[in-house]
Amino acid sequence: MFIFMKILATNWINVLGVFVAMLLYSVIFNQTNNHLNNTIFQSVVASLILICLYGLIFWGLFIAELAILDLLLILPNQKHISQKLIIEWILVSTPCIYWLIRYKVWIFLVAIIAFAITQLLRKQLIVNILNA
Repeated sequence: MFIFMKILATNWINVLGVFVAMLLYSVIFNQTNNHLNNTIFQSVVASLILICLYGLIFWGLFIAELAILDLLLILPNQKHISQKLIIEWILVSTPCIYWLIRYKVWIFLVAIIAFAITQLLRKQLIVNILNA
């Protein structure tokens, strides 16, 4: 059970990576939008409100899915970590892909790409835990 808690704790990299990527995208989008005359402070505050409050359901589901999929995929058998993390990425990203296509909100593409990158980084953390 202790190893599962360590593996579950590696999800911080996914949450932080997706959050930072979405925040940067949102701030840059607010600054480059000609229809908005925001200062950088206003852009950052608006981005934080967008990501933290408007995206509250997204974050809750994102973290819950990561924990459940870690429990189902990684805990029973720690072999083939790369394939399991790719499956996890596909399953967790599916709602974002739907929202991207349906609503044409490009911040979801940023989230999908950031999540893929952080899954690659997370693999190394998990391998280090398993080899320790």
